[in-house]
Amino acid sequence: MTNELQIAAHYAHNNLYETILQAIGKEADQITRADLAPIDEFHVRGQEVSRELALAADLKQGMHVLDAGCGLGGACRMLAAEFNCDATGIDITGDYIRTAEKLSALTGLQQQTHFVQGSVLALPFGENSFDAVLTQHVQMNIAGKKTFYAEIHRVLKTGGRFIYYDILGKAEPVHYPLPWATDAALSFLISSQQLHTLLTETGFQRIQVTDETAKGIGFFDKLFSRIAQKGIPALGLHLLMGDTAQQKLNNLRSNLIEQRVVLESGIYEKV
Repeated sequence: MTNELQIAAHYAHNNLYETILQAIGKEADQITRADLAPIDEFHVRGQEVSRELALAADLKQGMHVLDAGCGLGGACRMLAAEFNCDATGIDITGDYIRTAEKLSALTGLQQQTHFVQGSVLALPFGENSFDAVLTQHVQMNIAGKKTFYAEIHRVLKTGGRFIYYDILGKAEPVHYPLPWATDAALSFLISSQQLHTLLTETGFQRIQVTDETAKGIGFFDKLFSRIAQKGIPALGLHLLMGDTAQQKLNNLRSNLIEQRVVLESGIYEKV
Protein backbone atom coordinates (compact mmCIF):
# COMPACT_ATOMS: atom_id res chain seq x y z
CA MET A 1 0.00 0.00 0.00
CA THR A 2 1.40 3.38 -0.96
CA ASN A 3 1.87 6.09 1.64
CA GLU A 4 -1.11 8.08 0.32
CA LEU A 5 -3.41 5.06 0.41
CA GLN A 6 -2.31 4.41 3.99
CA ILE A 7 -3.09 8.02 4.89
CA ALA A 8 -6.55 7.78 3.32
CA ALA A 9 -7.19 4.51 5.16
CA HIS A 10 -6.07 6.02 8.48
CA TYR A 11 -8.60 8.86 8.21
CA ALA A 12 -11.39 6.93 6.46
CA HIS A 13 -14.80 7.16 8.10
CA ASN A 14 -18.02 5.87 6.60
CA ASN A 15 -21.19 7.95 6.88
CA LEU A 16 -19.36 10.80 8.60
CA TYR A 17 -21.87 13.47 7.58
CA GLU A 18 -24.75 11.44 8.97
CA THR A 19 -22.80 10.74 12.18
CA ILE A 20 -22.20 14.47 12.68
CA LEU A 21 -25.85 15.37 12.15
CA GLN A 22 -26.94 12.70 14.60
CA ALA A 23 -24.48 13.97 17.22
CA ILE A 24 -25.68 17.57 16.87
CA GLY A 25 -29.26 16.47 17.39
CA LYS A 26 -30.95 19.31 15.52
CA GLU A 27 -32.98 19.46 12.33
CA ALA A 28 -30.66 19.92 9.36
CA ASP A 29 -32.15 23.28 8.40
CA GLN A 30 -31.48 24.60 11.92
CA ILE A 31 -27.75 23.77 11.99
CA THR A 32 -25.26 26.65 11.93
CA ARG A 33 -21.48 26.95 11.66
CA ALA A 34 -21.37 27.40 15.44
CA ASP A 35 -22.95 23.97 15.86
CA LEU A 36 -20.16 22.43 13.76
CA ALA A 37 -17.31 24.12 15.65
CA PRO A 38 -16.38 21.13 17.89
CA ILE A 39 -15.55 18.95 14.88
CA ASP A 40 -15.14 20.91 11.65
CA GLU A 41 -11.40 21.68 12.04
CA PHE A 42 -9.23 18.66 12.80
CA HIS A 43 -6.30 20.40 14.48
CA VAL A 44 -5.36 21.71 17.92
CA ARG A 45 -7.42 24.81 18.88
CA GLY A 46 -9.64 24.47 15.82
CA GLN A 47 -11.26 27.57 14.35
CA GLU A 48 -9.67 29.90 16.89
CA VAL A 49 -6.18 29.47 15.47
CA SER A 50 -7.39 29.53 11.84
CA ARG A 51 -8.98 32.92 12.45
CA GLU A 52 -5.82 34.22 14.14
CA LEU A 53 -3.70 33.17 11.18
CA ALA A 54 -6.09 34.62 8.61
CA LEU A 55 -5.93 37.97 10.41
CA ALA A 56 -2.15 37.83 10.75
CA ALA A 57 -1.76 37.01 7.04
CA ASP A 58 -4.09 39.90 6.14
CA LEU A 59 -6.51 37.79 4.13
CA LYS A 60 -9.13 39.98 2.45
CA GLN A 61 -12.42 39.89 0.59
CA GLY A 62 -12.22 38.32 -2.85
CA MET A 63 -8.94 36.48 -2.30
CA HIS A 64 -8.68 32.94 -3.64
CA VAL A 65 -7.36 30.71 -0.85
CA LEU A 66 -6.39 27.03 -0.95
CA ASP A 67 -6.53 24.80 2.12
CA ALA A 68 -4.13 21.94 1.35
CA GLY A 69 -5.32 18.97 3.41
CA CYS A 70 -8.66 20.57 4.28
CA GLY A 71 -10.29 17.75 6.25
CA LEU A 72 -13.98 18.55 6.74
CA GLY A 73 -13.62 22.03 5.25
CA GLY A 74 -14.15 24.07 8.41
CA ALA A 75 -11.34 26.52 7.69
CA CYS A 76 -12.70 27.09 4.18
CA ARG A 77 -16.15 27.86 5.58
CA MET A 78 -14.67 30.25 8.13
CA LEU A 79 -12.68 32.07 5.45
CA ALA A 80 -15.76 32.34 3.25
CA ALA A 81 -18.14 33.46 6.00
CA GLU A 82 -15.88 35.79 7.97
CA PHE A 83 -13.34 37.06 5.42
CA ASN A 84 -15.40 36.85 2.20
CA CYS A 85 -12.70 34.76 0.55
CA ASP A 86 -13.25 32.23 -2.21
CA ALA A 87 -11.93 29.09 -0.54
CA THR A 88 -10.91 25.79 -2.13
CA GLY A 89 -10.07 22.70 -0.11
CA ILE A 90 -8.29 19.54 -1.22
CA ASP A 91 -8.00 16.32 0.76
CA ILE A 92 -7.13 12.73 -0.07
CA THR A 93 -9.88 11.24 2.12
CA GLY A 94 -13.07 10.74 0.13
CA ASP A 95 -15.56 10.88 2.99
CA TYR A 96 -13.97 14.09 4.28
CA ILE A 97 -14.59 15.75 0.90
CA ARG A 98 -18.14 14.40 0.69
CA THR A 99 -18.80 15.69 4.20
CA ALA A 100 -17.16 19.06 3.52
CA GLU A 101 -19.43 19.62 0.51
CA LYS A 102 -22.55 18.67 2.43
CA LEU A 103 -21.65 20.84 5.44
CA SER A 104 -21.02 23.83 3.20
CA ALA A 105 -24.41 23.34 1.54
CA LEU A 106 -26.00 22.94 4.96
CA THR A 107 -24.58 26.29 6.10
CA GLY A 108 -25.27 28.13 2.84
CA LEU A 109 -21.62 28.49 1.85
CA GLN A 110 -21.55 26.24 -1.20
CA GLN A 111 -20.98 29.16 -3.59
CA GLN A 112 -17.81 30.37 -1.85
CA THR A 113 -16.30 27.00 -0.96
CA HIS A 114 -15.13 24.29 -3.35
CA PHE A 115 -13.75 20.89 -2.49
CA VAL A 116 -11.60 18.44 -4.45
CA GLN A 117 -10.54 14.92 -3.59
CA GLY A 118 -6.90 14.60 -4.56
CA SER A 119 -3.26 14.58 -3.55
CA VAL A 120 -1.44 17.58 -2.11
CA LEU A 121 1.67 16.17 -3.82
CA ALA A 122 0.11 16.76 -7.26
CA LEU A 123 -2.24 19.71 -6.87
CA PRO A 124 -4.77 19.80 -9.75
CA PHE A 125 -4.48 23.57 -10.18
CA GLY A 126 -2.53 25.82 -12.51
CA GLU A 127 0.47 27.93 -11.62
CA ASN A 128 -0.21 31.21 -9.79
CA SER A 129 -3.82 30.21 -9.02
CA PHE A 130 -4.14 31.35 -5.39
CA ASP A 131 -3.54 34.49 -3.35
CA ALA A 132 -2.85 32.40 -0.26
CA VAL A 133 -2.33 28.75 0.64
CA LEU A 134 -3.10 27.39 4.10
CA THR A 135 -2.10 24.04 5.59
CA GLN A 136 -2.76 22.84 9.13
CA HIS A 137 -1.57 19.58 10.73
CA VAL A 138 -0.91 17.92 7.36
CA GLN A 139 2.84 17.57 6.71
CA MET A 140 3.33 15.08 9.58
CA ASN A 141 1.84 12.42 7.28
CA ILE A 142 3.90 13.42 4.24
CA ALA A 143 7.25 11.83 3.51
CA GLY A 144 7.77 13.81 0.29
CA LYS A 145 7.90 17.23 1.91
CA LYS A 146 10.04 18.78 -0.83
CA THR A 147 7.35 17.93 -3.39
CA PHE A 148 4.59 19.12 -1.05
CA TYR A 149 6.06 22.60 -0.57
CA ALA A 150 7.11 22.86 -4.22
CA GLU A 151 3.50 22.25 -5.25
CA ILE A 152 2.27 24.90 -2.83
CA HIS A 153 4.85 27.33 -4.23
CA ARG A 154 3.78 26.52 -7.80
CA VAL A 155 0.07 27.27 -7.33
CA LEU A 156 0.67 30.38 -5.21
CA LYS A 157 0.87 33.78 -6.89
CA THR A 158 4.09 35.75 -6.58
CA GLY A 159 3.79 37.83 -3.42
CA GLY A 160 1.13 35.46 -2.11
CA ARG A 161 1.14 34.19 1.44
CA PHE A 162 1.81 30.63 2.57
CA ILE A 163 0.34 30.00 6.04
CA TYR A 164 1.04 26.90 8.09
CA TYR A 165 0.11 25.57 11.52
CA ASP A 166 1.91 22.33 12.23
CA ILE A 167 3.28 19.81 14.65
CA LEU A 168 7.05 19.52 14.39
CA GLY A 169 9.49 17.10 15.94
CA LYS A 170 11.90 18.01 18.71
CA ALA A 171 13.03 14.89 20.61
CA GLU A 172 12.65 11.16 20.17
CA PRO A 173 10.97 8.91 21.02
CA VAL A 174 7.47 10.23 20.43
CA HIS A 175 4.53 8.59 22.22
CA TYR A 176 2.07 6.80 19.88
CA PRO A 177 -0.73 6.41 18.90
CA LEU A 178 -1.42 10.00 17.81
CA PRO A 179 -4.27 11.61 15.86
CA TRP A 180 -2.32 11.40 12.59
CA ALA A 181 -0.61 8.04 13.07
CA THR A 182 -1.06 4.82 15.00
CA ASP A 183 2.71 4.33 15.01
CA ALA A 184 5.87 5.77 13.50
CA ALA A 185 5.27 4.12 10.11
CA LEU A 186 2.89 6.90 9.02
CA SER A 187 4.55 9.79 10.88
CA PHE A 188 7.23 11.92 9.22
CA LEU A 189 8.17 14.60 11.72
CA ILE A 190 10.81 17.20 10.92
CA SER A 191 12.24 19.91 13.14
CA SER A 192 11.39 23.59 12.99
CA GLN A 193 14.83 24.37 11.55
CA GLN A 194 14.47 21.69 8.88
CA LEU A 195 11.11 23.16 7.87
CA HIS A 196 12.48 26.71 7.60
CA THR A 197 15.45 25.54 5.55
CA LEU A 198 13.15 23.65 3.21
CA LEU A 199 10.78 26.59 2.76
CA THR A 200 13.65 28.98 2.05
CA GLU A 201 15.15 26.58 -0.49
CA THR A 202 11.72 26.26 -2.15
CA GLY A 203 11.53 30.01 -2.74
CA PHE A 204 9.62 31.35 0.24
CA GLN A 205 10.59 34.34 2.38
CA ARG A 206 9.85 34.26 6.10
CA ILE A 207 7.39 36.85 7.42
CA GLN A 208 6.67 35.53 10.91
CA VAL A 209 6.97 32.34 12.95
CA THR A 210 5.21 31.73 16.27
CA ASP A 211 5.63 28.99 18.86
CA GLU A 212 2.06 27.83 19.58
CA THR A 213 2.97 25.06 22.04
CA ALA A 214 1.85 26.74 25.26
CA LYS A 215 -1.54 27.62 23.78
CA GLY A 216 -1.90 24.03 22.59
CA ILE A 217 -1.20 22.63 26.04
CA GLY A 218 -3.71 25.09 27.51
CA PHE A 219 -6.29 23.90 25.00
CA PHE A 220 -5.81 20.28 26.08
CA ASP A 221 -5.91 21.19 29.77
CA LYS A 222 -9.33 22.81 29.31
CA LEU A 223 -10.56 19.98 27.09
CA PHE A 224 -9.66 17.24 29.58
CA SER A 225 -11.04 19.28 32.46
CA ARG A 226 -14.40 19.55 30.67
CA ILE A 227 -14.40 15.83 29.91
CA ALA A 228 -13.63 15.04 33.57
CA GLN A 229 -16.53 17.20 34.71
CA LYS A 230 -19.14 16.52 32.04
CA GLY A 231 -18.01 13.39 30.19
CA ILE A 232 -17.26 13.01 26.49
CA PRO A 233 -19.58 15.25 24.44
CA ALA A 234 -21.74 13.86 21.64
CA LEU A 235 -19.93 15.99 19.05
CA GLY A 236 -16.16 16.34 18.99
CA LEU A 237 -12.93 15.33 17.30
CA HIS A 238 -13.18 11.91 18.98
CA LEU A 239 -15.67 10.99 16.23
CA LEU A 240 -12.81 11.25 13.73
CA MET A 241 -10.36 9.15 15.73
CA GLY A 242 -12.28 6.08 16.78
CA ASP A 243 -12.01 4.09 19.99
CA THR A 244 -8.47 5.25 20.76
CA ALA A 245 -9.35 8.98 20.54
CA GLN A 246 -8.64 9.83 24.18
CA GLN A 247 -5.35 7.92 24.17
CA LYS A 248 -4.26 9.77 21.00
CA LEU A 249 -5.10 13.16 22.47
CA ASN A 250 -3.46 12.28 25.80
CA ASN A 251 -0.30 11.25 23.97
CA LEU A 252 -0.24 14.45 21.93
CA ARG A 253 -0.58 16.53 25.10
CA SER A 254 2.21 14.51 26.78
CA ASN A 255 4.47 14.94 23.76
CA LEU A 256 3.93 18.70 23.88
CA ILE A 257 4.53 18.93 27.64
CA GLU A 258 7.67 16.78 27.41
CA GLN A 259 8.90 18.82 24.41
CA ARG A 260 9.04 15.80 22.14
CA VAL A 261 7.00 17.79 19.63
CA VAL A 262 6.16 21.49 19.25
CA LEU A 263 3.24 23.39 17.77
CA GLU A 264 4.26 26.16 15.39
CA SER A 265 2.59 28.56 13.00
CA GLY A 266 4.23 30.58 10.28
CA ILE A 267 3.57 32.97 7.44
CA TYR A 268 5.85 33.03 4.42
CA GLU A 269 5.68 34.89 1.12
CA LYS A 270 6.39 33.61 -2.38
CA VAL A 271 9.23 35.67 -3.80
